Amino acid sequence: MSKMAEPLPLEEPQAGLLSRAVSVRLRLPWELAAFASLVIIGAGFRFWDLGSRALHHDESLHGFYAWELFRGNGYVHDPMMHGPFQFLGTALTFVLAGGASDYTVRIFPALFGTILIVLPFFFRHRLGSLGALFAAGLIAFSPTLLYFSRFARNDIYIAVFTLGIGISLWRYLDDRKPLFLYLGAALLALS
Repeated sequence: MSKMAEPLPLEEPQAGLLSRAVSVRLRLPWELAAFASLVIIGAGFRFWDLGSRALHHDESLHGFYAWELFRGNGYVHDPMMHGPFQFLGTALTFVLAGGASDYTVRIFPALFGTILIVLPFFFRHRLGSLGALFAAGLIAFSPTLLYFSRFARNDIYIAVFTLGIGISLWRYLDDRKPLFLYLGAALLALS
């Protein structure tokens, strides 16, 4: 048989873009997947139905002064009101959300409550993977921390800053990198 008369070999059909995308396996370490799951579930708990309750008296004060700041009336420090951090953050959520409501007053604390769940991830070198995951789970499902994550007061900010200070100082003691010392000092200034 001549070369021209030989049958051509059948080629494998080219996989389409969709089938190639579906066949790609995502390689995600179990630890990262577990932390991400806790953060997503914890964020759901913290952000779900934030506006269904009327504002508590303390929340109404913080919301009112943040609203005044949002309207351009400035900010005057009053030691009774815990400093400018929460007012600036809440006013920023008013700007980003397009206005003030019972829901938007509580977005900033809910965000910090979610950040609190993430923090043990950065303390794994001391707690171990399972210990950090367990700590994040306790934070995510703690009724008290959930309550304060949905409450427009300064409590959840202080919890985040305090845990952040502890993690930063331990990291500084372990690694001797000035970055961790500066981070701890910045968190101390915010708290």
